[in-house]
This record gives sequence, structure tokens and C-alpha cells, in this order.
Amino acid sequence: PSPLLPCASSPPRLPPDTASPAMPLGDYTSLALIGVAIATILANSSSIDPEDSIPWEVTLAGTCGLSVCAVAILAKKPEVAYFVIGCLIAAAPSYYVFHRNVDIHNWNFGTRYSYKASISEVLDGYWKTTPNVTKFDHYLPGPLTMLQLSLAKPNVRLYANATEILHSGAQLTGPDGKKTHDYLLVSSPRKVKKDLAAIMTLVKVPVTLEVWPKDADMQMDLMTAASIVAPHLFSCRVLPLEKGTAMDKLKQKHHLRPFLLDAFDVEFKHNQFNLYDKTY
Repeated sequence: PSPLLPCASSPPRLPPDTASPAMPLGDYTSLALIGVAIATILANSSSIDPEDSIPWEVTLAGTCGLSVCAVAILAKKPEVAYFVIGCLIAAAPSYYVFHRNVDIHNWNFGTRYSYKASISEVLDGYWKTTPNVTKFDHYLPGPLTMLQLSLAKPNVRLYANATEILHSGAQLTGPDGKKTHDYLLVSSPRKVKKDLAAIMTLVKVPVTLEVWPKDADMQMDLMTAASIVAPHLFSCRVLPLEKGTAMDKLKQKHHLRPFLLDAFDVEFKHNQFNLYDKTY
């Protein structure tokens, strides 16, 4: 054939279709839901009442995460959106549990759990009896709880009478030699066979809280040493029991629990039946 004429057997070449395909309806729906979720988070975080508003870290993480999901959907990378949403869902139980408190009344602490009970056993039991912390558990299948899905531990609020608080005789000093923490023993009774035993919980208290009076006899209980009769409410983090010679001596001398409560706040509560009573 002539080079000037196209070959009859070759079909004519058409220009490529440069128009982008239309976005599926499901993507529009996903973007709309993400927009509604972001608007809801921002609206709740701007509430006047701080108790009803969403914490700033939840607002930041939720807004950024959902924005990344929207961009991923527009870029046709749904796997990125699924990954981000999965991370947010997986982190939600740990965040929720980390900001919750479980309440322990010391007067029946020893009766309910022996000194060998692990911290996970204690937290799981008191999680189910503390008001307002299990409100999401009924959405989970079976006996599953938010605590069991969490990688974090809740804080503990230990309610103890002044007569139940003793000084262990141990203390922690800083590099300059000054005392920074006291180690207090909180005694709870437990009937073992026909005898009554004292189950001890070790509480690490910074000296800035001034729970134990200065220059007091460390062999006395708190009420005798300071004439304090108001019960104490310790807010604590839960830590493994520290190691060392002092801890070994305490374990030999007392029925000591295998965990430590690191106190960061203390209140005086006159109403032993209602820890949420703020009338005093």
C-alpha cells in the first residue's frame, strides 16, 4: 500500500478519554457522614459546661483522623481510611478507661479480696461496682467490658478511715537527700479461718500532700498522730510493687498486696456512704 494512505486493515486511532470517572454514590455518602461527625465533635467540644464538652485531645484526634479519611476517599485510597478508622476505634477503650476511676472502700477490701489477689482481678471486680463507668459495657457482646479491651488501667480512689492508715517506716528521698514520698500502710481486716488478719495496701504519697503530719511518731496510726478523724479519699495510680530491701521487709512483716497505689490527690470525706457527696 501507498505510504500516504492509511492501511485498510488498521483501525483509526481515537484520542484517549481524559475524563475522570464519576465518584460512586457510596463515596459521597461516606464524605457526608464524615462531615456530620466532624461537625458533631466540634459542636460538643465548644460546649459552655466543661463537664459536658469533649476533651481537647479527643477533638484534635477525631477531627484530624476524620479529615485524613475524607482525603483518602477523595484520593481513592479507601484502605487508608479504613486503617485510620480502625486505629481510632482500637484506641477508644484505652482512652476511656485511662480517664476513669474505680472506687474501693477499704473497710471491706480485705473481706472481698485476699492479699494475693492480682491487680487485674481487683480492678475488674471494682470496675463492675463503680457507678457511671460501665455505661458502654452493655453495648459489648457477652460479659466483655471496656476494661478488658483497654491497654491502660483506670485510677483507683481508695476510701479509708484515719484509724486504718499507718506509716510503714519507709520513705523515698531525692538526689539532694530530702524526703519526697512517704509509704503508708492502709489496713483492711479479713477473716482467715477463725482469726482476723490485717491485709495491707501500700500507698506511696508525696510529701506535698501533707497527709502524714511532720515529726509524728511513725509507729502510730494517723488519727493518734494528728488527731484527724475525717476519713481519707486517696486518688491513686496503680503500679507494680517496687523492689528492694525495704519492700522485702514489709512483705515479711505484713500481708502486703502485690501492687502499689501511687497517690496524686487526697480529700477528706465525711460521708462514708456517698463518695460523691460534696456538701462538706
